[in-house]
Amino acid sequence: MTRAAAAAACVAVLAGACTERGPQQISDSGFGAFEASLAVGPRRLGIAWYDTRDGNAEIYLRIVDARTLKEAAELRLTRTADASYEADVAAIGDAFAVAWYEKSAEDGTRGARLGLWSDAGVGLWARPISSAPSRNPVLAVRGDAMFSAWIEADGQGGEAVWAAWWSRSGERLGEPIRVGPASATTWNLNAAVDAEGRAFVVYDAQAGTRAEEILLARVVDDGGASLMRLTADDGYRSKYPDIAFGADGTAAITWFDERDGNTEVYFYAGALGPDPAIERAARRVTQTTGDSIGAYVASNGSTYGLVWSDDTAGAYDVFFQAFDAAGVPLSSIRRVSSTAAQSLIPSIGALGERFAVAWNEIEAASLGHGAAQRSEVLLAVVP
Repeated sequence: MTRAAAAAACVAVLAGACTERGPQQISDSGFGAFEASLAVGPRRLGIAWYDTRDGNAEIYLRIVDARTLKEAAELRLTRTADASYEADVAAIGDAFAVAWYEKSAEDGTRGARLGLWSDAGVGLWARPISSAPSRNPVLAVRGDAMFSAWIEADGQGGEAVWAAWWSRSGERLGEPIRVGPASATTWNLNAAVDAEGRAFVVYDAQAGTRAEEILLARVVDDGGASLMRLTADDGYRSKYPDIAFGADGTAAITWFDERDGNTEVYFYAGALGPDPAIERAARRVTQTTGDSIGAYVASNGSTYGLVWSDDTAGAYDVFFQAFDAAGVPLSSIRRVSSTAAQSLIPSIGALGERFAVAWNEIEAASLGHGAAQRSEVLLAVVP
């Protein structure tokens, strides 16, 4: 997709149409920019992704002015012979932390990494998260401290989710904490910090269940984690959860589930008590004949914004809906993208009272994985 095509793709408003401002293309890959991650800082947005324009996968970051949406130059963050994947970006004051993992070109070993860049694009530091084989790190922030969770090999053929805190200067604060078991199909972790500064991790795993189910952990600063399963062991996959906290102490959790015969998005907002009964209380958001996947949530303090992709119309498009703290819809469902490309893996962040959404658009002819894929990262603001 060209920049001109991206700008002209959506200009209308209301359900079934697009946002009031057409999407702007963020990456200048010309080849393959995938799996965008978006974070909103005090003055700027940070959008990270992995990009195959350089012959292998490398992490890129673009910083965008939060008021004007004017873009700074793209920043290439990695320059190794290894392939770099799954970037996750978080705003920490006026800087952006980025976590990712690298896959060795020699033996395929994965290693999670963490780095910090100023909002002017200056690299401050980067280092390994773990000395063990590790992958898929994610980030959350509390003041000047960064929380990361990742998947790590246990040395016995299995994997587990681990977590730790880091200072803004890159020093690890305390020993890593084992959060809970993972499985070979665990690929999506997400983390958030509540209003009291407590860290939470959500992920899916097939761990003593017939299929993947959703797990939620509260990670204690001085060691240990309390883990509970949120979805029933019903034999249907529950996948790719996300979590966010509102200013009032409520939490929102979303995921997609196969129990309805195809994949549908579910959403819960409310308290996280000792028995939250989240699956029973969750709202089924999508009622389409297509697959609804890749649900992500953010809070602007009083409102939760939810985004996902749905392929009912043929190609996947990105959709948005707003909810209050009790999980009641505040808006109709809005289409954010409307192109012939496959609009996938949206990332969302609060931008004042509105929400910024980034995603990647893959040319329909190259949806299958491989070096021939053509994709760019786009950004839109939804009311």
